[in-house]
Amino acid sequence: MAQCPAAVMPFADTAIRLALPMLKGVESSSKNSPRANEALASSNLALITYLQDNMKTAKSKNDDSSMICTILGTWLTELHLQERDRGGTMGKRQQRQSTPPVNHALLHQFLSSFVRDMDANAITHVLASHDISAVESAGYSAAANNIGAAVNAALSSEDEKNGALDALRVLNDSPIEKAEPYYYKYALTLLSRAPMSAAKSFVARFTEGLSDTKLLPSFMHYEQRRKTKSVNKGGLNAPVATFVNDENASIRYMEGVIKLGSQSRAIYNYLTSLYASMEDEGPLFRFISAHVPPATASANASSPLKSNICGGSGGVAHLLLIHANEEKQCPLDKSYALRTILRTGRHFRSAVKLYMGFSGMRQQAVELALKVDPSLARELARQSQDKDETKRLWLMIARNAAANGGTSSCDGKAVVSRVVNVLKDCGPDILSIEDVLPFLPDFAQIDQFKDEICDALAQYSSKIEHYLKEMNECDQTCDALREELSRLRSVGTQVRADARCAFTNKYILDAGEPFYAFPSGYVVLETALKNELMPHLNEKQINRLRFIEKELARIRDRSIVKVSDGRRSYEEAKAEYEIEELQNELDGIIAAECPLTGSVMVDSIDHGFSDDEEDEFV
Repeated sequence: MAQCPAAVMPFADTAIRLALPMLKGVESSSKNSPRANEALASSNLALITYLQDNMKTAKSKNDDSSMICTILGTWLTELHLQERDRGGTMGKRQQRQSTPPVNHALLHQFLSSFVRDMDANAITHVLASHDISAVESAGYSAAANNIGAAVNAALSSEDEKNGALDALRVLNDSPIEKAEPYYYKYALTLLSRAPMSAAKSFVARFTEGLSDTKLLPSFMHYEQRRKTKSVNKGGLNAPVATFVNDENASIRYMEGVIKLGSQSRAIYNYLTSLYASMEDEGPLFRFISAHVPPATASANASSPLKSNICGGSGGVAHLLLIHANEEKQCPLDKSYALRTILRTGRHFRSAVKLYMGFSGMRQQAVELALKVDPSLARELARQSQDKDETKRLWLMIARNAAANGGTSSCDGKAVVSRVVNVLKDCGPDILSIEDVLPFLPDFAQIDQFKDEICDALAQYSSKIEHYLKEMNECDQTCDALREELSRLRSVGTQVRADARCAFTNKYILDAGEPFYAFPSGYVVLETALKNELMPHLNEKQINRLRFIEKELARIRDRSIVKVSDGRRSYEEAKAEYEIEELQNELDGIIAAECPLTGSVMVDSIDHGFSDDEEDEFV
């Protein structure tokens, strides 16, 4: 009422009725009482109520009410701010008990209710002129694209930590489309003043599109400053600005975005470097165990290496291809992680776990495990599925067990004991006593491993008996084959003089070409047999058959020429031998079985009778 123009005074009764409930300590029924009039004379609440009602009416009646709402909203904002400022000049008791909480709530309610109906730039300027905090003007700053101004105002506060928290609230309450660039711009400042709160805020907005790779340089810079701070702690050159040293903030963010589905290799690699810089190996080992699966091709990794050693050109290429496929499946750069861990000179268990993620590097893993934990090396050796690789690994373990002893007789006994324990762990199928004898000291007594020698001799005896039994079985099989061959040489087949070819129906004896008589009783001419079997042969057999025919024709033509010239007996015998060998091979291809009772007939059971079209089924 104090600011009410004379033209709008008729609304006084209504304004008093509406404003009384908002004035604590004044009865709503006594609107004409001196106390009520005195309260309204020093307050703008009645005018605020009246203008808000008109603003709601204009918004509901006019489609294009933005200008009216902006004019009324600017006036209402000024009135609310005056009420807020007036409350600040009151006594502590009255300020604590009555007006300021009500005025602050009314201002916040008004700004929230009409955020979309007023010009945001105009409201922002009004709020800025009254020194409103960044958090109170966050909604209008976002609508007017002035988030940067709100964040700047918060970060310029004397209380840097609380200012950073206010800036985070502004960014968190703003739409990600408008707040995203300011996250990247002020990320380092926010991390320096409130690292854990900033990390949590970044993680919360990762699913909305906040890029982890764009924030990574700020985290790296923060960690570098944190290390520098640790070195210069208490120095004269320490910066004056507030800097909170929190070693868990960066790790908390990296872990959070990875759990939410980040596949950025840079994030994985940087988190690995942070873990590697810690004294405790537990987080690093758990991280590598979760994200580095064991190599699937480790069992077959020795084959490409062997081919490469023997001169094969595809060994290295095959191994590189396996490594490339493994890198695609794992977002962590295992090579970088391994170099980082080995550079620290500690956390060797994690390095062993990484070695097991590479194909063909189990031997390197065992070598490293022998320096850290021999029991871990034995476990890795047991997991190998390649027999040659397993033996090679256990030999390494036995050599290491023998190399850790001294030169005295007491140390020699300990060496023998350790080597014998290795033999017991790997089992008799992998290593025997003669495999580890070169590792034993020269002064070792045989009494220490006589049981192993007896076991080895017993195994040799059983193997010799097994081999003798196999040799006897082979001799019996060979004798049976020789008897069968001798019997087959004497087996003959009788063919009638009027026998006809099963395919051409020609008389065999009058055809003038070789023929084949099968045990089934069928007789087939060679040409007809070839024509019948040709569709059932594969490409390799067909090529070989044509080659044999050409060779037989060439050798026979050469023999005819040399007979006329009077060839020598050696050349004649050689030609006969070659013809016999080729003819036997030809017979094996086309006459291995009867074409009418063998597998050829079974394979052609679904073929039609092409010679007689009238009998074909359409």
